[in-house]
Amino acid sequence: MTERATAAVGSEPTEPVEPTEPVEPSAPDGPPNPAGEDGPAESTPPAVVERPRGFGRIRRPLRRRWLAVVGLVLVLVVGLLAATLRLFVFPKSDSLTKADAIVMFDGIGGRKYTTFWLASHGYAPVVAVSTQDLTFCEKSLPTISGVQVFCFVPTPATTRGEAEATERLATEHGWKKVIVVTGRPQETRARVRVERCYQGQLEIKGVSPGRDNWAKTIVYEWGALIKALVFQRSC
Repeated sequence: MTERATAAVGSEPTEPVEPTEPVEPSAPDGPPNPAGEDGPAESTPPAVVERPRGFGRIRRPLRRRWLAVVGLVLVLVVGLLAATLRLFVFPKSDSLTKADAIVMFDGIGGRKYTTFWLASHGYAPVVAVSTQDLTFCEKSLPTISGVQVFCFVPTPATTRGEAEATERLATEHGWKKVIVVTGRPQETRARVRVERCYQGQLEIKGVSPGRDNWAKTIVYEWGALIKALVFQRSC
């Protein structure tokens, strides 16, 4: 025990060892975990895609053009509807008074009933009926006391031909005033045609063409009226 103690006492003291600094862990190469032990990762805002300059300037003129086109179409549609109502559905109407003759233009609807109702109520002493079949017309005419009734065939067989025939018959019989019975959609065109040929006083009575015939009659009358106003301006 003495030797061990001597050896321990006689040995040189050793230098104290300095403590080493702790080594920090290196950061991982990849992105951090979205949900690690310390909690959920912060979300990154979405990238904002910038429109090219001038994009809004290009869209605004196109939008204005489309709005202008839509507005123009609406104006045309409304104008066409208003003109159709004024010319063919609710045309100028006359307050009928006594005349020298009643001239019935050929066509559909209750024209014959209206014509002979007027004659039987003393509106005129003469009735002239436009027809394409003279024999059938003369056989089918009713007899009205004190009223002369006859048929005539216009040439050509159109509203223009009927207007010319009205002027010819008025000249032959000395009619100063006539009542023309026609279809209501045809009133405007008949007035234009007759006033070009006949110089006397004119009154027109329109008759409904029937519920099922309105649409096709109006389409036809648009074309016929344009023809009368633009291409056939004489009697």
